[in-house]
Parts: sequence; C-alpha cells; structure tokens
Amino acid sequence: MTASSRLSKKKRTETLQRIAEEARSGQRFLISSHENPEGDALGSILALGLALKGLGKEVLVLNQDPTPEMLSFLPGAEEITHQAPADGRFDVAFALDCGDKTRLGEEFTKVQKIRKVINIDHHISNSYFGDINFVDPAASSTAEIIFDLLRIIPVAMSPAVAENIYAGILTDTGSFRYSNTSPKTFTVARMCLLAGVEPWKVAEKVYETQPLPRLRLLPLVLKTLEVAENGRVSSVFVTKKMMEETEASVALTEDFINFPRSLKGVDVALLFREVSPVKYRVSLRSRGGVDVARIAADFQGGGHPNAAGCTVEGTLPEVKAKVLERVQAAL
Repeated sequence: MTASSRLSKKKRTETLQRIAEEARSGQRFLISSHENPEGDALGSILALGLALKGLGKEVLVLNQDPTPEMLSFLPGAEEITHQAPADGRFDVAFALDCGDKTRLGEEFTKVQKIRKVINIDHHISNSYFGDINFVDPAASSTAEIIFDLLRIIPVAMSPAVAENIYAGILTDTGSFRYSNTSPKTFTVARMCLLAGVEPWKVAEKVYETQPLPRLRLLPLVLKTLEVAENGRVSSVFVTKKMMEETEASVALTEDFINFPRSLKGVDVALLFREVSPVKYRVSLRSRGGVDVARIAADFQGGGHPNAAGCTVEGTLPEVKAKVLERVQAAL
C-alpha cells in the first residue's frame, strides 16, 4: 500500500486480518506513539497494550515523553515506560498514531531487535514507514482503528480497554464536534459505553481537571492573539519563557489553538510554540475551506485537511511570515 492509494474495503479487511495474525502469533510486543502524546496516541497504545496482555502476551508500552497530567487517569498509564530497554527483543513493534518514524522519538530508535514494525494511523500524511502499514484517513482516530483490530483478533472489550478507546475518540473529535466524526464514530463510542465506560467521568478528567500551570499560562498566550486577512486568520504564540514562568509543560499547550480557532469569521487558526530561539512548532486548524495539511507539507509536516502541524526554522517573526504567506496563498 502506498501513501497515494485509497484504502478499499477489501484492502482494509485484508490488512487488519494480517495485523491480527501477527498479534495472535507473536509473544513479545513493543507499543509506542509520537512524542508529546495526546489523547488519541495514549488511548490507542494503552488499549492495545491492555488487550494483548489479556491474551497472555509480553508487552512494553514506550513513550519517551511524560503522560500529560489530565490523561494520567487512563487505565494502564502508570505502566508506560519512558526509556528504551537495554536488551529488548520484540517480535512486533506497533507504532500508533504517528505519521513518521522520526516522531517516535530517540528512545524508540535505541531499540534494535525488532522483527517487524506495524504502523497504524489515520493521518493522510503518513509516510508508510512500517513493514505493515494500515493508514485509514476515513477513521476519526487511531483509537477507532484499534477497536476494529481488537474485534478481529478477537479480544473481549474490557472496561479498561473501552475507556482508553473512548478517550482517544473523544479527544481527537473535539468531543464529537469536528468533521472527522462519522456515524461509525458514534457506533464505536456506544460499544465503549456498553462495555462500562462512564462518559461524564472521562469528560471530567479530560476537560474539568485543569492543572494550575495551564490556567496561569493561558492568559499569557491569549495576550498574543492576532488576526489577519480581514479576520479570516488568527494566531497565538507560546514561548519557553512563558512556560518557565508558569511552570507549564509542553503537553499543557495541546489544545490552546482552539481559542483562536473559535473566533467568529476565522477560517485558519495558527499556534506557534517555541522549540528554540530559531525553531518553532506550528499547529494549524481550518474550518474546512483550506487544506492545512498541504500547508504543513510544504514545511515537511503533515496531518489532516482540517488539523495539521509542522516545525519551521527561523525566529518568531520569520516563521510567522513564512507560514502566513502560505496561508494567504491558500485563502
């Protein structure tokens, strides 16, 4: 399967069956996702990890970055390791919700003894870096794909597995508000509730248990709000100094872009986060009229038509100018 191919129903079933067979026949598994993981990444790796452990498999869940505080309630989160094992040997490594192998982080690259890499994702910009690749841009989230995989293996849907899948779907669809929400998304969410998930509990943990540093950082970020193109483009930025002053982590900035995106009349929202004085991580959001994944691709980034990201080198004024030029052209 190539990045340009469309995932047919037949190909989808065949590939999931192939992955399920690897899950059944393998014994030692490594499961990982991208750096600075969010809800879908964590929900997916934890759901798959718990499911495979339930089958009697040996499983190591690896993410080099810490779990965001508001997602630490997820079942199994306390067992995530942040350092690669010195002498790990794995039948299969699952890379979930990660568009490119480099985003798995340095710790993942230290693991040398992996027989096969299985890449499962829903980002259209995925680089197809696995020995087996399952990339379905029609899926609301990687967690939704993991639900399908577990049914094929098959694995019984425990409350813990279901809660992780539900959290992944909830966060990646913006509480079922974004355009990636489909009828199937609600069907999978319903199955999670039938397995024991309490939606109010998950929503409370994700949205109503805010760490103090995040609330201290938010007003500093909102002060940077700018609008351009007659109100069609809005942007904010986050500097390292702001995060140091408020003792906030990178993970706490994850959904700050939703604030400029919520402005009336905005078509494209941007968030610039300082990585170094001459490098910025850029998040892009669109209401549907502009394909921000194409803009991100111009800077070797990727994502979805309505949600994408990239890293751009330069000072903040330089980076803003480069990105805004591409956004203006797209508008």
